[in-house]
Amino acid sequence: MHINFFLYYFIFGIILILLTRKMNLFIDYKIEKHKRYASKSKSYFLGGLLLLPYFYYYFGLVKNEYLLIIFLSLIFLIGFLSDTKILNSVSIRFFLQAIFILIFVQSINLEIKSTKIIFIDNFLSNPYLNSFFVTFCLMILTNGGNFIDGLNGLLLKYYITLGLVILLSFDFLNFQDLIFFKYLLLILVVLLLLNLTGIIYMGDSGAYLLSFFMGYFLINLYSDNLFISPYIIIVFFWYPCFELLFSMIRRRFKNDRTYMPDTKHLHQLLHDFIKNKFRLNNEKLSHIYTSITINSYNLIIFLISVNFIYYSEICVLILIINIIVYLFTYRSLSLKVKKIKF
Repeated sequence: MHINFFLYYFIFGIILILLTRKMNLFIDYKIEKHKRYASKSKSYFLGGLLLLPYFYYYFGLVKNEYLLIIFLSLIFLIGFLSDTKILNSVSIRFFLQAIFILIFVQSINLEIKSTKIIFIDNFLSNPYLNSFFVTFCLMILTNGGNFIDGLNGLLLKYYITLGLVILLSFDFLNFQDLIFFKYLLLILVVLLLLNLTGIIYMGDSGAYLLSFFMGYFLINLYSDNLFISPYIIIVFFWYPCFELLFSMIRRRFKNDRTYMPDTKHLHQLLHDFIKNKFRLNNEKLSHIYTSITINSYNLIIFLISVNFIYYSEICVLILIINIIVYLFTYRSLSLKVKKIKF
């Protein structure tokens, strides 16, 4: 059944790409400065539209989880309205995300059942506080994923890397989840190839959809396997989440609007440094080198972390080391890039 679906799925994908290019649909002309890091030419924000059918197939036809399908569609829709410039207000997008995710969390009773810290667990024992906390976590990840989608390939390589580590290391995944994950990774690899060649990009709709789903999946996975440390999940998502939190704090200290996009993210600084250091005129190559550099570090962290999935203290230590490395690298790159520009 999966093979038949994928035959139709890839035919659908080819037709969708050809139609959008022929009819000039779903185009982003990269007017905003921060989007021009991904590409200086127009792109088609088809990532979410190409990813969503697989979720419909698996959670709709295979598992009959229609509530999940509804909320995945709503998260996708918020991003799609942003991509099409119908919903430009960041604050309204945040508000809609918060409302939808909170309703979703309470509807399916999605909980973080234990943090291994007594006073936090006492706090989370209140179901309403637990729901607000899970909503906060999912919102940070959903928007953090969108933040790191500033270079072609960065977001997709991150989740492909994470997915492969989970697939190869978590031997307690059930058979259905294994099959689902294998095909999901296959789709992400195809999307990555299309993304790197500049044919498509994920857009807000694709970044929101993929990040929200991965957050839901791993929180749910932990809830079903409380013998692992909850901090391994935080380590898995540390980069997009910390990118968002650090960016908001950085902008606050500089009296900038915390929700307004800029070109001072870590991946953008690293892109500028690599491009000038190696004198790369090919923008696609500089994107590839930047995303490979960041995700090679994350791959090393993931491979180390999965050896300590039962040890919260070590997972927390890894998380602290990641934050220190990030801050040191950010500071170093910001000084070097400033010298290059001035």
